[in-house]
Amino acid sequence: MRRALWRQPVDRLPVQTNYTGTMGTLLAAHLQCSSAELPARLGNHLLRVDVDHPPRLSDDGRVSFDWWGAGWGTETEGYWHAFAPLAEADALEAFPWPDPAAPGLLDKAAAAIAADAGRHFVVPNFGFALFERAWSLRGFDQFLMDLVGEPEWAAELLDRVAAIQLALARRFVALGVDGGYFGDDYGAQKSTLFSPALWRELIKPRLARMFAVFREAGLPVILHSDGDIWPILPDLVDIGLTCLNPVQPEVLEHGRLYREFGKHLSFYGGISTQAVLPKVSPEDVRAATAACIRDLAPNGTGLILGPSHRMQSDIPPENVIAMLEAFPT
Repeated sequence: MRRALWRQPVDRLPVQTNYTGTMGTLLAAHLQCSSAELPARLGNHLLRVDVDHPPRLSDDGRVSFDWWGAGWGTETEGYWHAFAPLAEADALEAFPWPDPAAPGLLDKAAAAIAADAGRHFVVPNFGFALFERAWSLRGFDQFLMDLVGEPEWAAELLDRVAAIQLALARRFVALGVDGGYFGDDYGAQKSTLFSPALWRELIKPRLARMFAVFREAGLPVILHSDGDIWPILPDLVDIGLTCLNPVQPEVLEHGRLYREFGKHLSFYGGISTQAVLPKVSPEDVRAATAACIRDLAPNGTGLILGPSHRMQSDIPPENVIAMLEAFPT
């Protein structure tokens, strides 16, 4: 995994297949293994660890609140934003910000790393890292308007998020993780969600500081960012990105992606959960997997192969099996 991330020779490509809870239950039953055994059955190379916080639900059980206080619907298979605690806020200092220095916050992460004993490549899960974390607290539509209408307020919110993430990142590096993993979606199906100029002004410098915690420790950085983000790919290289995920073939044509960025980036994902895995035949899944390898790893390295996103329950189990059978061994 480490060698593939740095585009160095490998004996075989590492793989990573992620899935929702619902899909995991269905897939474990199909493969006749337990949910705990499923990652090994899929041959996964990556292990993500996170902060530990007591689960909290709304009184009706329909909303689950994360460590930051944002609410997520419990009745959907994916992420469904249900509560923005800063929706009506003006004074950010009054918000009960989570404490990244809290004792015990990383105890479960430390235990997972110790139990894994070096079998997997371990990264901290900074999903909803910066822009996404800000809109999860403020509300998606409202924060997009803040970026344009109240840029100083938006910058202060981003600064507060970044400061907490930086403190956590330093703790995770001290814990002994193998790299950094960030999730922050900047793209839609046909464009970035907001202008590249605005991204460069408000997101790039703060994201660069977060990447630097890992790069200064000699560790690679993985970023998950959905959608059409062509205009900012050079900027991501500029601030130290090592590996790009999910490399959706619908919006980032793989041949062009490798030609333009294969000397600077490794890739992770690539097998479409949008147009391939849920919709085509097992034979076509095998062909798409082979094409992903051919286009993103023509030199036999630089790719963590797998579905572009977490698999949901609309994907037939036989297509998952076809993909696994097409993985290099």
